[in-house]
Amino acid sequence: MLLHTSLLATVLGRALRRHAWGMLAAVLFLNVMHWMRHSALDWGDARDSLSLLLIYLGLAMLLEYKRLRDAEDASAAAEDGR
Repeated sequence: MLLHTSLLATVLGRALRRHAWGMLAAVLFLNVMHWMRHSALDWGDARDSLSLLLIYLGLAMLLEYKRLRDAEDASAAAEDGR
């Protein structure tokens, strides 16, 4: 079901709306901790930050997809119960 472009856009939009600040905070925290330890940031840190963003976005999209499916299942069950 995730192959539909509109569903993918919906899940991506919902994930970014709910989790964007958390993603930015995680990247900021990672970079601040590295800066405090090494007093420098390099290309490896940029790679690590991008990896963290992609992992966080993937997990957020899975959570939103599950929420969307649960809402569809609940509405279908409510219609069947009528």
